[in-house]
Amino acid sequence: MIETQHDEGRREGVFLYAPQGELEKEMPFHLVGAGCDFYQYPVDRPFGYPDFQWIQSISGEGVFSVEGTDYAVPTGSGILLYPNVAHSYRSAGGDWYVHWITFNGYHIESMLHYFTMKTSGVYAMSSQTPLEADVRKALSLLSAVNEMTGLEGSLIIYRLLIDLFKYVKNRRNESHDHNFRRIEKVFTYIDTHIGSQITIDELSQLAGVTSPYFCEIFKEVTHQRPTEYLNQKRIAKAKELMVSYPNRKFTEIAFQVGFTSLSYFTTVFKKLEGMSPGSYRRML
Repeated sequence: MIETQHDEGRREGVFLYAPQGELEKEMPFHLVGAGCDFYQYPVDRPFGYPDFQWIQSISGEGVFSVEGTDYAVPTGSGILLYPNVAHSYRSAGGDWYVHWITFNGYHIESMLHYFTMKTSGVYAMSSQTPLEADVRKALSLLSAVNEMTGLEGSLIIYRLLIDLFKYVKNRRNESHDHNFRRIEKVFTYIDTHIGSQITIDELSQLAGVTSPYFCEIFKEVTHQRPTEYLNQKRIAKAKELMVSYPNRKFTEIAFQVGFTSLSYFTTVFKKLEGMSPGSYRRML
């Protein structure tokens, strides 16, 4: 077993670790270490690794083993490791080069679960350039440690998590970024037609996909159904109108923001705001 790649054999690549003080331990995200352009040796960890780790395949191909199953790690993909999960990885044959970054923090796991990256595994990417940039930025930061390193390292890990969210592909081999760009015009359309009777068919045509598929990718991007998103935007607009026009009738406001009846407007308002429109207006 080779735990430290530079202990023997080819010493290609550079890595650095961050000082772990009390400040870092209290952060929701903190940088532990980073390495670039590594010639990857076989690694076998029967007790796992103590931190989260992202290992990005930049040249060649590897094999990742977890829970008794082997997974190919082609160039452009990456391995996400959860702490303390037994695993191993090795070259699939020939030279295999990787970047890696280790991180931790009390908010990491909940964010990864939100991104549907709930287990250690291999994840395909629509673009590896942003994550490569994150790792290189982390390594550069660790090469000149100062009193701000912990805070700046936290920002890098937050950026890394956002890039994972944007560029990791889903089961249909599509990334969040791709799907967002596909429906981006839908958000603009909703904002500019909030008072109209907007239909799912109308929105799906804008996105250029079928209605069922539109609903699927919309929820994947926003974590809301289209009708939930519409209602949220309509209630937000209604609240703006209550502030700007304190004497306007609720029926007028309801129709102005796209509701077909006062009763439905009131029902949705109570559900989202926890109070009636009248109670909300009295608070203004």
